[in-house]
Amino acid sequence: MDADTELVELFYKHCPSAKSSEDVVKEIIQTVGCHTLTVCLSALSLTASGMEPEELLAELKTCGLNIASGEDVELYKDNDFTDGLMIEHLRKLLQLGNLSNQQLDILRNLSLLPVAGVLKNSFKNWMKLDNLTDVNHLIKYGFINEDTDNKKISLHPLLQEVIAIETVPTDTACRTMLDSLHLICLAHGLELRRPENIIASLISVSERIVVDDGSYFLLFLQDMFPYLDKYLVSDYLPKLTERISYVMDEYKLESPCDKALLLDYKAECFLLKKDYGNAVKKREKAISIMEKLHTKDADMRNANLLSNLYNNLSNTYLLMKRGNEAAKALRTAFDIRMEYAHLGLTESHDSLQQMMNLINMLLLAKDVDNAKIVLEQYETLVLEHLSDTSLDYGICKLSHGIIDMMEGKPEPAEMNLLGAESIIGNAVGTDNDYMRTTYRYLNNLYARWKKPEKAIEYRDKYFNTNRITTNKNA
Repeated sequence: MDADTELVELFYKHCPSAKSSEDVVKEIIQTVGCHTLTVCLSALSLTASGMEPEELLAELKTCGLNIASGEDVELYKDNDFTDGLMIEHLRKLLQLGNLSNQQLDILRNLSLLPVAGVLKNSFKNWMKLDNLTDVNHLIKYGFINEDTDNKKISLHPLLQEVIAIETVPTDTACRTMLDSLHLICLAHGLELRRPENIIASLISVSERIVVDDGSYFLLFLQDMFPYLDKYLVSDYLPKLTERISYVMDEYKLESPCDKALLLDYKAECFLLKKDYGNAVKKREKAISIMEKLHTKDADMRNANLLSNLYNNLSNTYLLMKRGNEAAKALRTAFDIRMEYAHLGLTESHDSLQQMMNLINMLLLAKDVDNAKIVLEQYETLVLEHLSDTSLDYGICKLSHGIIDMMEGKPEPAEMNLLGAESIIGNAVGTDNDYMRTTYRYLNNLYARWKKPEKAIEYRDKYFNTNRITTNKNA
């Protein structure tokens, strides 16, 4: 944009009162490098602070870099100097904003979140704000961008960098928002639609946070892993595992639970590469660590983890088609839950996963009667603790459809499988194993039911999702 015309008009748009000081405005524009972001923020800061244009110019000229000395300028490469100068100007404008502690805290937390933005109302809930007055104030004066069409707010990448430097977003200072996100992870999918907003925020926080409480942050990362795994964010899991390992080493966190969990997560990463042998070794090693704590006085976390480890070992054996070993490991997982039922282990979400594993094993063995009994219990728990729009309920409908097909009941099978397609699609989209399985059974159902057009439709859907996955892995 032309500095003498377009940028001046842009400045006046955000600060009409400056029209009487045109020469000073032009000098401000030149001082901040004629960049539209700093021009806008300079004008907005002038309006917000109540300063005179001459005062703002004087402040900007003392931004922290000695720009009057040609020798100092020569020490920088052009781009580095320009970026550094702009960052210093942004810092100065932030300081001139006279923001309240609450407003600074909003910016501090928002600096941890994705540049692409987060849902405005979600941010309000995560921060436990009574209203959006302070957020709207920061939007009005240019510090926060608002995408009204998508109902999102965000920070400009350069402002994000500056705000992080100025406000230092630690896990202690941002505890309210982190606790909110942590609770969502622990809830295992209580939200009703695809949680891209939450997933992107979790990943951004894990990479941008300044850690000052290693124990708290380790637990946050550990509970983030199964949440991302549940929603099939498999490409990030190896990096998350490395982050967990780093935090454990950095803060000397070496409890048996922490060591066993890390081994289990490493095993999951081996499974992503179909390296079943190493996955079994990692999980067996994790179990050997936790079995030393398998006593009548074990606490809930130890007992729950040990049960989960046996369950995960069972999953690995299933993938290796070692049915007897899978059944033995799953039976041990159930036995541990019953042993510690007084701690509430039978009510956790992990019980649902173990029940679904048992259902799958019973169906593979064509033991439909027992599979129906376990599925009925599974459905009751899902409807009691989650909802009929959750991913778990979609998996439940899929299992009902498979059983209906095995019993030769095409109409109930169609109703349940179509229900599964709708619920799973809303929860996690179409590019996943749950949906591929649903498409495969619908194709099979319509082929056997002599509905060739529908059979072709679901055959194409199945192959299209497979093709997307193949292209992603290429």
